[in-house]
Amino acid sequence: MSPIPLIEFVRLGPEIFLATAGMVMLLISAFKRNSVNGYRGFTLFAVIALAATGGLLWTLSGGPSRELILAGMFVIDGYALFLKVLLLAAAILTVFLSERFLADGGYRPGEFYALILFATCGMLLMVSSYHLLTIWISLELMALSSYILAGYFKHQRKSNEAALKYYVLGALSSGVLLYGVSLLYGATGALRLDLLATALRDGTAGDAALLVAVGWLMLAIGLFFKVAVVPFHIWTPDVYVGAPTPVTSYLAAASKVASFAILIRIFFEGLTPLAADWQWVTAGLAMVTMIWGNVAALTQKNVKRMLAYSSIAHAGYILIGVLAATGEGLWAVLFYLLAYTFITVGVFGTVILLERREYAGETYEDYAGLARRSPFLAAMMLLFMLALTGIPPTGGFVGKIYLFAAAVEAGWVWVAVVGVLTSAISLYFYLGLVVQMYLKDAGDTTPRPLYAPGLLGTIALCAVVTLALGLIPGPFIDLAKASLIPLP
Repeated sequence: MSPIPLIEFVRLGPEIFLATAGMVMLLISAFKRNSVNGYRGFTLFAVIALAATGGLLWTLSGGPSRELILAGMFVIDGYALFLKVLLLAAAILTVFLSERFLADGGYRPGEFYALILFATCGMLLMVSSYHLLTIWISLELMALSSYILAGYFKHQRKSNEAALKYYVLGALSSGVLLYGVSLLYGATGALRLDLLATALRDGTAGDAALLVAVGWLMLAIGLFFKVAVVPFHIWTPDVYVGAPTPVTSYLAAASKVASFAILIRIFFEGLTPLAADWQWVTAGLAMVTMIWGNVAALTQKNVKRMLAYSSIAHAGYILIGVLAATGEGLWAVLFYLLAYTFITVGVFGTVILLERREYAGETYEDYAGLARRSPFLAAMMLLFMLALTGIPPTGGFVGKIYLFAAAVEAGWVWVAVVGVLTSAISLYFYLGLVVQMYLKDAGDTTPRPLYAPGLLGTIALCAVVTLALGLIPGPFIDLAKASLIPLP
């Protein structure tokens, strides 16, 4: 085997830099005590590290449009770059959401931000992975960091429970995914996605055909767990409620983006010859996920739990674009992930501003009279609720229109109809929060919003992007179209 050129390691410079920054932050945190300046210093360090990683991505984006590196373990293409920028943006927004939250809870920021950097590094490696083993290793780097983040408020029982459930079920899903990988390797002798597709296209028979069938199903189950698709969603409500709210935002936005990124790459580039099989499975799961996510959200009184079921439902909407298996379906998914990321961070940012000591401000009643106490926050939450429902002029509306259109064009009309009907159902629980804000009176125990300029700025930025995606979607759609992976 010939030696790997040094330039190929340079192409992974952003990920190497981000991992190094995380380790440096851990070392600094070990010798620095908590203080107001300490919180601000760690926040600034994390933001600079993430922004510098984005700068490195920009400098390295002028190479070939598609390049396999490190013996085909990783691929650098427009698809990966688009998603890496989105993941870095989500991580930066999460850092801004976290500073005041950590300070109020009295928790050390250094380790928290270091875990954010490590998890983000795992996500960046995931979206560039082109080999089933590097996909699994990168996914575990993200997952292990996420388990710790979910339990970061170690003095809170809900946080401990969230971390334990997430860890046990996450480890089980990772084992299922890895076993699926081993079965596919045993049947085809290939782990690189293009070689796997070639082997599947050449055909398998007898025991090898059975191994392929069981292998890709187990691989798909592991991936569906990561994106919280029914019936592999059971971890989501408890983890979203128990985890610190900035972590919940990070899991709902960045983790979902990264998990869908590898699901799409594996399905579209590795399992292409099996498209007829995985499309039907995806169609059925998309339908069940949209129905269950929206119906379950109807009965929720806790806002974070409602948003958890909402996240499950939105995984079903995104699957509509995946099952279309066309260029239009794929760029519609990328556009929707872009919109969903900013909408989700904005929603959870608003929840954080109403919280006191980690877990207050989570019920619908806590939002009563918010329009009178804070007209700005009420307007922002109204905008985000409209976007999640899919009402113009928001990015959520445009994203759903293109997802449903791609499904109809590909012949999956019945799945698109289910998507439209379940979106109508979601209007009830999303606007239930709006009714509390604008038509109900606040009680004596209703929390008042915090004043945090950084948080307010983050929410405002998310609102601007949400509106921009709805009013002028053209440039963003062109960017998504330019980031497509090669289709057969």
